[in-house]
Amino acid sequence: MHLIARVFDVEITEEELLQESVTIYGQDSLNGLKKALDLLINRHLLYHQALLNGFKISEEEFDNALLEALDFDDSVANNEHTPSEIEEQIKQCILIRKYIQGLYTSEGNIPESQLQNFYEEQQENFSSQEMVRASHILIRKDEENAEEKAKKLREKIHSPADFENICAQYSQCPSGVHCGDLGWFPRGKMIKEIEDVAFSLQPGEISDVFPTKYGYHILMVTDHREPHPIPFEDIRESLQTSLNEFKKEFVLLNHIQKLRNIYKDQIEILDKNYL
Repeated sequence: MHLIARVFDVEITEEELLQESVTIYGQDSLNGLKKALDLLINRHLLYHQALLNGFKISEEEFDNALLEALDFDDSVANNEHTPSEIEEQIKQCILIRKYIQGLYTSEGNIPESQLQNFYEEQQENFSSQEMVRASHILIRKDEENAEEKAKKLREKIHSPADFENICAQYSQCPSGVHCGDLGWFPRGKMIKEIEDVAFSLQPGEISDVFPTKYGYHILMVTDHREPHPIPFEDIRESLQTSLNEFKKEFVLLNHIQKLRNIYKDQIEILDKNYL
């Protein structure tokens, strides 16, 4: 058993570290292992503080956490740990969660004035995306002479009304029953070829025939929205939630750093590769 580190009297093994790295980061690279080691050290420090501060676990809390672990943790459901190991893991999770929640008891909502100031300072980040609404006619690529058919249809289209009539009769996309409507979309959310054509046209303009992996398309842009500032009232609630979460994260990171400073003599890295 290769030891990587020791926190107080708790040893962190290479096996435990590897499992943590794969579970959290999906990798076992040295960088992933170092990050996993930091998490394990932080966890042991928080667990130590929870015990030191007299946090307790009720039978109901333990039973609920066990049921949750059985539902969502494959390693528990598949009996990859002994009962005592499972009990210890659950106990740690509950006590750490309760201890962390205690750090936030004095943290109220961010005042309205601070939210407003943040919104005004970062207003360029609170804008809607440029969007287009478009309709298309599709002739599938497995259709015989698909490109030629699409081009002949394009020759018959001289107006939006022509487009809608041709679409209803000949489009091989299910959207054809809705005049080929693709709905509203921003950049990055649509097939690249369709996106490029759509954002190059003005409302009412109709494209030439162009290919995608699905076949040959004729596109008509039906509407366009420029980016515009999102009103403060529309995002106040989500902004409050996001900033509160950022604030909590800062409080936790700051607290962990204090614990690392207080207990630096109790944290021993035994494998020099992790220094």
